[in-house]
Formats: sequence, C-alpha cells, structure tokens
Amino acid sequence: MDTNIMQTVYKALEASTAEIEKNLAERDSLEEKIKSGRYSPQTVQKEFHPKRDALNQQIKADSEKAIQAAKSLVEKYRADAEKLDNLNPAELTDDIKLFQTGIPLLPRDIQAILERNSGNRTMTQLALRYAKEHGIEMVGINYIGGEAERQTANSLDEIIRYYSRWIDKRNAKDVLRRFFNVE
Repeated sequence: MDTNIMQTVYKALEASTAEIEKNLAERDSLEEKIKSGRYSPQTVQKEFHPKRDALNQQIKADSEKAIQAAKSLVEKYRADAEKLDNLNPAELTDDIKLFQTGIPLLPRDIQAILERNSGNRTMTQLALRYAKEHGIEMVGINYIGGEAERQTANSLDEIIRYYSRWIDKRNAKDVLRRFFNVE
C-alpha cells in the first residue's frame, strides 16, 4: 500500500500539469499571433484557428486524463486501505490463546492485550470482539480501523475535484502547490 499517497498524487498531477503547460504556452502564442493583426485573415483562418482548436482539444483531453489518473490512484489507495481491516493470521500473537482458554477475562486483561498489541489491527479487532461477545465494557475504547486512511482519501477527492477546475489554467502549478501545501 502506498504510504504517502498525498505525495504520489501530487507528483502525478505535477507531471501532468507540466505537460499541459507546454500546450497552453503554444496555444497562447497562437492567440497572440491571431490578435496581432500581422497575419492575413486567410492565414489566421486556415492555419492558426485549426492549430489553436486542436491544442484546446488536446489540453482538455490531457486535463481529463490527468484528473482521472489521480482519481484512480486514490481509489487504489482506498481499496488497499480497506484490506488493512481484514484479519491477518500473520499478526496473531500468543495473546490469542487467552481468548481460547475459557478463562473469563476482565476489562484490565483486555486492556493489557490491547496495549501489548498496539498497532496490530488484527489483535485489536479480536480483543474488542471478545470483549463485546462476553459483555465486557471497554469504556472509551473503540476500533476505528482505517479512519485516517479514509479521511486522507476523502481529502484527496476534494483536492482533485477543486484542482480539476484549475489544471488547464496558466497558474495551475501555483494552485497545485497551494492545494498540497508545497513550498
């Protein structure tokens, strides 16, 4: 799983934006030629307008492709994050034996298991399930699983949605840096 999805999405959008900027510069140069009055109406009509229109279509297509690629990165991250909440037999510790012995566990026993297995999603889920199934109230302790990952993915969705309105503008790189808090 991509642990720094923010940076991955930023880099992908930055690279796409750089490519789009080249076409923007070329299109702007054509616009200046069209407005300059130095070229015949036939040249403007037959050469510059078709080139400009083709560049506009390319900019639009590249922008949509870049935004879709960024969305795909976030969707893959979201799917990978969901899998983190699946129980993993490789994460089982000897504490699993305490759930199987038939010996009644106390809240402090569950608390100790949770502390020993801090950061272990499998054991945390199993300890809290055991507590719930046996009516052991664990005050103030909840398993929120991949909440941080969900929030990151949701934040990226919003950034991408906003950036899709800027990606084809001349100041797109500055806006991208601001959205991702990059100096």
